[in-house]
Amino acid sequence: MTADWQPSASLATLQARERLMRATRAFFHARGVLEVDVPLVQSGANCDRGVVPMALDERYLITSPEHPLKRLLAAGYGDVWASCPCFRSGEQGQRHAPEFRMLEWYRCGFTLTQLITETVELLATLTELAADTECYSYRDAFRHHLDLDPMTASENELLAALDSNEREAVTNRLDCLDLLLSEHMQPHFAPDRWTVISDWPADQAAQARLLTDPADGAALAARFEVYRGRLELANGYHECCDADELSARLHAEGKAPERSSELRPDAHLAAAMRHGLPDCCGVALGFDRAVLLATGVSSLAETMAFDWNRA
Repeated sequence: MTADWQPSASLATLQARERLMRATRAFFHARGVLEVDVPLVQSGANCDRGVVPMALDERYLITSPEHPLKRLLAAGYGDVWASCPCFRSGEQGQRHAPEFRMLEWYRCGFTLTQLITETVELLATLTELAADTECYSYRDAFRHHLDLDPMTASENELLAALDSNEREAVTNRLDCLDLLLSEHMQPHFAPDRWTVISDWPADQAAQARLLTDPADGAALAARFEVYRGRLELANGYHECCDADELSARLHAEGKAPERSSELRPDAHLAAAMRHGLPDCCGVALGFDRAVLLATGVSSLAETMAFDWNRA
């Protein structure tokens, strides 16, 4: 007899999860950030590198609430946040799931530094861990942990830093950098503080605006990620407000050769961008991962009433 009808999370974990959501609402309410509900389907895909949306007839299940929240920003609604289920194909494992809950919020007029501080404050509030933080630029993190400059190293130099099995799994420079970060650097991030990696390479900008490294003119993305040990928790941008630039990025990503089928960009987002996105910073935070960290359970499935395999 199967027991798959039973919950994947304990009662104590679900009680803790509910407390964390109440704490999240109190956090944003105190800061005047409006909670909104967003649709779980949209007419076009969120064309992020490495993310595979789930198609639903002529629409897509959302991979994050990014697009509807930006439409609210363009409409003049000010600072907003949402907590909602999100869906991504092919993401299943101890710390990944095809369906998961994301917190995402946007702050008008914020600098990226201000948003990093607020993100760490929320994580510290939810987990009751100190807000001690270690910050690196993406470039300095590679230099510190691997003695490599990711901006100038050749592809052969990057491949040489991988083991033989890893070399067989990569097909391009970005794959090399992803694997070096996840498998050779993240395991060394301090477990007793938050690690923030900022100023990513321009070819990993996604929807972030671009910057220039004052040291040598290298193109950078105004993007950050937050980790606790090797657990990635949040990914934020100083948002690109140039409608034409963002449209070109999303169309190129939607047609990327590694995709099994072409993705249709979100026409509603494109129209909102043409109307005008205000200067803002935004961040997405994996709520289930925050619950995992706060409760000490070992897998994402244990943070959910019913995980993907029991749905």
